[in-house]
Amino acid sequence: MSAPTTRLTPELLVEYCRRGAVPRREWRVGMEVERMGRRADDGQALTYDGEGPTVRGVLEFIHARRGGEPVLEGGRLVGLEAPWGSISLEPGGQVEWSSAPARTLDALEAALEEHLAALRDAGSALGIRWLEQAVDPVLPLQAMVYMPKERYRIMRDYYRGRGRLAQRMMTQTASIQCAFDFEDDADWARRFRASALLAPVATALFANSSRVDGAESGFRSFRQAIWRETDDDRCGLPPRVFEDGFDLEAWVDWVLDVPLLFRQSGQTLTPPDGSTFRRRLAGPEGATVSIEDWVTHCSTIFTEVRCYTYIEVRSADLQPEELIFAVPAFWTGMLYDDASLDVALALGRGIDHGAWRRAMDSAARHALDGNFGALPLREVATRVLGQARRALTAGAPCAGDGSAARYLERLAAHLGLEIR
Repeated sequence: MSAPTTRLTPELLVEYCRRGAVPRREWRVGMEVERMGRRADDGQALTYDGEGPTVRGVLEFIHARRGGEPVLEGGRLVGLEAPWGSISLEPGGQVEWSSAPARTLDALEAALEEHLAALRDAGSALGIRWLEQAVDPVLPLQAMVYMPKERYRIMRDYYRGRGRLAQRMMTQTASIQCAFDFEDDADWARRFRASALLAPVATALFANSSRVDGAESGFRSFRQAIWRETDDDRCGLPPRVFEDGFDLEAWVDWVLDVPLLFRQSGQTLTPPDGSTFRRRLAGPEGATVSIEDWVTHCSTIFTEVRCYTYIEVRSADLQPEELIFAVPAFWTGMLYDDASLDVALALGRGIDHGAWRRAMDSAARHALDGNFGALPLREVATRVLGQARRALTAGAPCAGDGSAARYLERLAAHLGLEIR
């Protein structure tokens, strides 16, 4: 990697994010799905390699089935890059598929089905059962196996004694994340704030992780409870998101002051030294800091909503296969339609960071039986689902032929909701 020709500044980092803006006619939608595999014979976690079914075996199966460019680290296969997206490994061997950005939900749905079919076939061929919960419901933390990636070795050491549930976050959780475009600065701020306000609703709608260590956890989304006790420096959302005037500059300003999770020099990662990205920029090595370093740092921001050159929403638990596509259908209906954004932003009247945090905690513990401010989450979710369905059937950007609305109806039936 060559040294940057221009020394990075906070202003240039804002410009980098701003360059992601695209006209509405060019908007796309993407998704990421994490799945946890267990040995079909005894239910144990998959090792990276060795005897029996392994994570490496899954990667090799998918590579043989679908092609792609192998991603190696230390001579080990740790991922795939292909026109159909990419496969990467999370710390505990979760297999994460990241889609290629799609012009329509129809195209994204087809890509997801191809991926899920490959996983099903890999499971049948290798003797692997794919969990459909967002937290391993049975195995203890001690049974988890870390993948051979330097990033995860550093993270494991970083979180020893820090964040009561951080090790569970790394090895025992799975989620569905979605990515969305924006048109300009004002649109970015509107869409980011709407995503933040919808996070408790998404947490409640997609809560799917009530059991841990073979018993009920007391939470409907224990995955959300895990994130609550992982790292206050980089999880949840900062208070400024809920303040008047929040914009892209304010977001970058906050990210600059999040402690580094690791430092990058070329292709090498090293443990953190307690500094922030801002201090690194201003220090003696600032002239060598690159945009790639910034992107690496942004990948360690684990907020419910975050930004690269697009907006990513992260509040949904992994779902059973038949409900996975309800997640991008929900978010597309709410974030790519102006009337839907108005509904989401109206939820935020009187909601500050404290009220939002209480709503998130209520959604994690009680799901639809919780509260969003003074409103029952069940009532809010019913209204929001109805609005998302209307947006999809009315031809919101990326909605395609509108058929993805059936996933919202399927989700509502699953939850016992009647949407209108």
